[in-house]
Amino acid sequence: MVAETVSLEGHLIDSDILRKAFARIVEGGGEFEVLEARIGATNEDTSFARLAVSASTPEKLDGILEGLRYLGASAQVSDARTAPAEADGILPDEFYSSTNFATFVRLNGVWSEVRSQKMDCAVVVRDGAPQCVKQRLVRAGEPVVLRGAGIRVKPPERSRSYSVFGFMSNDVSAEVNKTVAIAGVARELRRTREAGQRIVLVPGPAVVHSGGDRALARLVQAGWVDVVLSGNAFAVHDLEKAILRTSLGVCQMSGRAVEGGSRNHLFAINAVNRAGGVRGAVESGLVRSGVMYELVRRGTPFVLAGSIRDDGPLKDVITDTLAAQMAYAQALEGAGMCLMLASALHSIAVGNLLPASVRTVCVDMTEALPVKLSNRGTLHAVGLVTDVGYFLERLEAELAGSAPAH
Repeated sequence: MVAETVSLEGHLIDSDILRKAFARIVEGGGEFEVLEARIGATNEDTSFARLAVSASTPEKLDGILEGLRYLGASAQVSDARTAPAEADGILPDEFYSSTNFATFVRLNGVWSEVRSQKMDCAVVVRDGAPQCVKQRLVRAGEPVVLRGAGIRVKPPERSRSYSVFGFMSNDVSAEVNKTVAIAGVARELRRTREAGQRIVLVPGPAVVHSGGDRALARLVQAGWVDVVLSGNAFAVHDLEKAILRTSLGVCQMSGRAVEGGSRNHLFAINAVNRAGGVRGAVESGLVRSGVMYELVRRGTPFVLAGSIRDDGPLKDVITDTLAAQMAYAQALEGAGMCLMLASALHSIAVGNLLPASVRTVCVDMTEALPVKLSNRGTLHAVGLVTDVGYFLERLEAELAGSAPAH
């Protein structure tokens, strides 16, 4: 048997980290002995545990230790190893693959937090500091951090104070008291603003179909949205409604299909592109209402990412998917909370770019999308199975009368 001593520190009990560590060891075919344990006496106190971990072969032990590092365990105090990238976009075989958890790398005896934390990236040392970099953006010769010693991952810990992210995190159910949950979301939006963090919105076209666009436009107007990340469909449906009062040819006043209305979304794209894009359509008076109208009026940035199924698309849509990914990532800097509203395609894309520390609320009519996004390995994700129009109307009512802090 080969053995290694590892240590864990933090809120190990109520965040369930210690139990997960024991399970990782046993499931990996290893054994453990608790050498030292100090349990915090109050909510503010952290706990500490030192474990002797053993396995039958060095390879098996390495596998167990790799799993424990993703729970924040420190197995050795030594610098991280690096190796140069073989060519542009080509990593050394032993590269470390990042998670969405806060990560620290030990370089020259100093632990440094990894910049631009996101999942599924290489960690590259640039200007003396570790940084998450998408594989395709790694340049030949750059020092790439290798898996093994010198890497410490800090999983997010459950909020120590009452919040919607404490009692509902990773619990997706249609039977939740939605009035209470939405009130909690409103409180978290206020806290996000008080902390000086940004609020990100990821809406899908169902926001328009459900009638939630009216409440959302008022939230934008009131300053509760800092950036919108979406695609061609949401913007087109919103603009079609502003210009023709239909969405996909369905009258948004009566709910009835309009004769010949199937061409309306193409008419809207054509008219907006003729005006030079969304901003031109607003400034020319072509568009006088809606979410996109309020975004332009307030100067709130938006990024529209293209997909293979888009009609048109609008001139504002970034059709190069890699360029759109970079634009999304840049727009997410400083985000403290993200509302994902009835959009599978763009919500999943944004979820893969977010660090686990960003509080995320996903609203959809079916459980599949909220479950997928709440399983990203964070204690700060809430899924609500409900009509997005109802959600936005209730959220606006909860926030009414409380101006967002800037």
